[in-house]
Amino acid sequence: MGIVLTKVMPNRYKRSISDIQKTFPDKSEKECMEIARKSWVNIGRIVTEFAHAIHLSKEEILTKFRFENCESFFKDNAEGKGGILLLGHFANWELLGLATAIKTKKMAFVAYPQNNKYVDEYITKLRSIFGSTLISSHNPFFASFRAVKKGTLLAILADQSVISSKFYMNFLNRPAEVSPMPAVLSLKTGVPVHCLEFYRDGDKLVAHCTETIYPPKVEYSTQAVADFTKVLQAKLEQNVLNHPTDWLWAHNRWKREAEARKAMEEGKVRAD
Repeated sequence: MGIVLTKVMPNRYKRSISDIQKTFPDKSEKECMEIARKSWVNIGRIVTEFAHAIHLSKEEILTKFRFENCESFFKDNAEGKGGILLLGHFANWELLGLATAIKTKKMAFVAYPQNNKYVDEYITKLRSIFGSTLISSHNPFFASFRAVKKGTLLAILADQSVISSKFYMNFLNRPAEVSPMPAVLSLKTGVPVHCLEFYRDGDKLVAHCTETIYPPKVEYSTQAVADFTKVLQAKLEQNVLNHPTDWLWAHNRWKREAEARKAMEEGKVRAD
């Protein structure tokens, strides 16, 4: 299915190869094309695995996973403490959402609604089958703030280009716009950010918590948000560098690179 998609969307596939070459200038063209091919094959796996998940029991889903160093945030969640789970579009993030929901007491996700009504209804149903709360990515802050304050583990996919509330900074050494939401919520509520490295290892999906970061004790400001966002984005960058074939290169991550570069040259931290 993934290979078929490269034929259906050839321009997007070519752009993903170009993005990989810019990210890994020391790799050969053949190596970059192989990363792109595996990344697109992973898209096909995501679709089929997620569609099949509705027929699986909790136990069957968990057998697909290996959680490493995640005891702290599972324990916090069981004790009613809020937290933020920093995620990216790696491996099968949809299945990770289901597996994490199974292992937690209170779970919520910031999710982007699908344009197709019927697809959106199906995906929403599947994402919430184990009791997770879905928060629309359109104006998500207040709902997310309330959820975290009530002891919810809030998962945020923070590795893609965002439409609003964007900050400008380099992502993988290229100007980009990034979401400040994990940093803002953590600074406002004081809850920690759990950084998750997520990748495939053979037939297992591995979720490894690399670090739990508490917000710095500084006065809240735009610069404080930008500084903390940079720290968190570096964690996502490292996951891409460590596991490039597991990342969603099909997404146009640098769609506003020119806008971001211009803003950064003018000394802007964020969009007006």
